[in-house]
Amino acid sequence: RGAQDGRAPACQCGELLGLRWLDPGDARLLWLRANRKPWKPICWELGISRATANRRWQYGIAVIVWRLNGKRVPSKRSMEFVVAHVAQCSCQGSAGA
Repeated sequence: RGAQDGRAPACQCGELLGLRWLDPGDARLLWLRANRKPWKPICWELGISRATANRRWQYGIAVIVWRLNGKRVPSKRSMEFVVAHVAQCSCQGSAGA
């Protein structure tokens, strides 16, 4: 089947991945990594360091996990808090299994 509203299939895949919950820069970063683009070209394209790219990637994944779990991402918390909280929750969830 084709796209009914005229958008490209890539956009629909991005929506399925939860990229709509991220700002466009972070969504682009996650999309490029999902398509296995190496870190160095991503950093050049976005104009950020490798460490910053990794932090934003971790945060983007954490936001998607948070939202898929039905929670609102707290706007007044740091990126570190969001990533740490998701990591903490996933560790607690797997410990009981």
